[in-house]
Amino acid sequence: MAFKTRKKEEFSYSSPQEMYQDNKFKKIMGPLDYQAAMLDLYIENADKKTVALELPTGSGKTLVGLLIGEYRRRKNKEKVLFLCPTNQLVHQVVEQANSKYGLRAIAFCGKQKDYLPKEKSSFLMAEAIGVTTYSSFFCIAFFF
Repeated sequence: MAFKTRKKEEFSYSSPQEMYQDNKFKKIMGPLDYQAAMLDLYIENADKKTVALELPTGSGKTLVGLLIGEYRRRKNKEKVLFLCPTNQLVHQVVEQANSKYGLRAIAFCGKQKDYLPKEKSSFLMAEAIGVTTYSSFFCIAFFF
């Protein structure tokens, strides 16, 4: 069995918006003005240990959160885990990430023994964003 190695990726983007504009697989052309303002606010505070962003219901927090996660995943080679309150939202976020935003996201719901090894490996090697519920992350020993 061969070992899987990471591909060296050139990362030269200065912001999540610039990175997203270069995404050839997106179906949404870009963040709206207030979403872009939140992304700019993140960049200004990216060096802080904790950053919290707040937007009203239905204003596109999913895109903002996924773009920040994708930016950090690619720039810093970090594992990114996007947390949702319910399994339904986990599947919704993964579907939107993959089909609308052109970002690779993997749902981790249900029993850990049922997770596909390829998907688990992609998350652990920081090749995709993992998406799961708060309870899966905080109440159960997650696999990383």
